[in-house]
Amino acid sequence: MTSNLSITFRMEILALTLLGWLVMYFFVNRRNLGTRQYLDFSTDWDRKTPYWPMFALVYFSTYIFVVQPFFFLSDPRQFYLMLACFVSISGFSSLIHAIVPSKIERVEEVTVGGASGWMLGIFQKTCKPYGNFPSMHVGLSVPVVLANYMVGGPFIGSLTLVWALLIAASTLFTKQHYIIDVLAGMAGGIVIFSLFFWLMLA
Repeated sequence: MTSNLSITFRMEILALTLLGWLVMYFFVNRRNLGTRQYLDFSTDWDRKTPYWPMFALVYFSTYIFVVQPFFFLSDPRQFYLMLACFVSISGFSSLIHAIVPSKIERVEEVTVGGASGWMLGIFQKTCKPYGNFPSMHVGLSVPVVLANYMVGGPFIGSLTLVWALLIAASTLFTKQHYIIDVLAGMAGGIVIFSLFFWLMLA
């Protein structure tokens, strides 16, 4: 009988995973290719999407959302499925960001006050508006929702689905992603989770 993974072990794996993710993200994000080399995938719908900075709180809740499975997935097969999805989605997205460099037109001068304005201001000083296609926020949310359905059942899974959809909407309303970024991130997350789930059952 396979024993469950300890919380200490899972937190160590989480720390290493986040460290690797940060190194990979900033390595790609900090590259400067020159303005003319970045692609802009905006559409009329993106330009008509309102800017609602209050959604920043939802946008930044992604970092809590995507790590929560590390806390409750103690079954080894489920845990390593989630870990494989997390690493693969992050790696695949970063690879696309590097190969197909993209740029988004953000609202750079954040004038709104409160926590939302403060968070967006810090984020924009830290991260450049590059590598938005596909949305890693949305991609990483997909396996989190499916993991919650597997472990928590329909009610918990549905709650996390609502949270994930709000996160996807927040990437648009805070002008951090375009619609195609969200769709590509969602598709990538579904494909990668399905692949690893099939391999786990094989």
